[in-house]
Amino acid sequence: MSFVLRHLVFVLSIAPGLVCAAEPAASVGAATAEPPEAPTSANAAPAAKGSGGVAAEAIVVTDREAEYAKIAPRLAPGDELQWLDAGDHKFVAFVRKPRQGPSRGAMLIVPAPQELLDQRELIRSLRTLPPAGGFVTLALQPPLASSEAAAGTKDEAAVAPAPDGAPDVATPDPAQAVPTAAAPAGFCPRVEAALRALEAALAPPPAGATAPSPVTIVAADGSVTAVLGCYAAGLPARVGAFAAIGRWTGDVGALTVPSIEFVPLRDPAAVKAADARAALPLAKAAPHRRVDLDGVDARLDGAGEDVAKRLRGWLEHLPPPDVAKGNAAAAAAAPNVSS
Repeated sequence: MSFVLRHLVFVLSIAPGLVCAAEPAASVGAATAEPPEAPTSANAAPAAKGSGGVAAEAIVVTDREAEYAKIAPRLAPGDELQWLDAGDHKFVAFVRKPRQGPSRGAMLIVPAPQELLDQRELIRSLRTLPPAGGFVTLALQPPLASSEAAAGTKDEAAVAPAPDGAPDVATPDPAQAVPTAAAPAGFCPRVEAALRALEAALAPPPAGATAPSPVTIVAADGSVTAVLGCYAAGLPARVGAFAAIGRWTGDVGALTVPSIEFVPLRDPAAVKAADARAALPLAKAAPHRRVDLDGVDARLDGAGEDVAKRLRGWLEHLPPPDVAKGNAAAAAAAPNVSS
């Protein structure tokens, strides 16, 4: 009996400890075994909505010009950035003036179609180097298609089936394609607006000058043909020279101002188009010069400084506008051999 009582007292003395020790274990087991409550339509936070009730995270900005407009102020100083009006649209342009002295001339720089304004080293060099020689430069942003539209065009071209009965031929290399003459929508109004802004940026001609500083239009790739299409009836009177760079179609036979073209020799399509122009039996009304760029490909990467310096040197040796007009009239009456 005494043994049983002693055993019962021992059990009662340790029982509270066993109970206390068991409770945390039970709590931990309950926390790990039971999953957190899944959100429901009643307790979940409403998703952010954009236009049309689409979740904000699903919206993708496809307006490339709007995207570029956001970063444009970081690409050029405040006194160089301009917003120009072309009808009901505004677009970006970068203007740079000589730091001192009167301007010797001006350059309107038109990048290739669908190209961002400061994307290529070529355009950056053309707009930043000539001002040191007294030239005012203005580079405009050509119209840009939306990212969605640009991607859709490429995808459609890639998957477009061949018509029935068409021969099985290899797909042409896009790098060999020559830009067509069609100008993008809104292109010509931008060129006009940029030309007006450039003329306004020019300082008044010095006393005794017979003519104001001439403007040179400098266009790259497909923009060459597009600009010439904008002025099919003739360039504005203020334009005194024309420069074409890269790959483009057409010719300069209708120009009445001196012109120069830069041909990248590592671009077979550009060389072929330039050779075709040189072979045309056209009597040019103004002198034309071709500059072959050895070792340079279609993008002219690394050649921007060379092109800018050669262009500036060519412009500095052109006769004054009045003399140039007299030479052009004389040249129109005589046979002209392609240079």
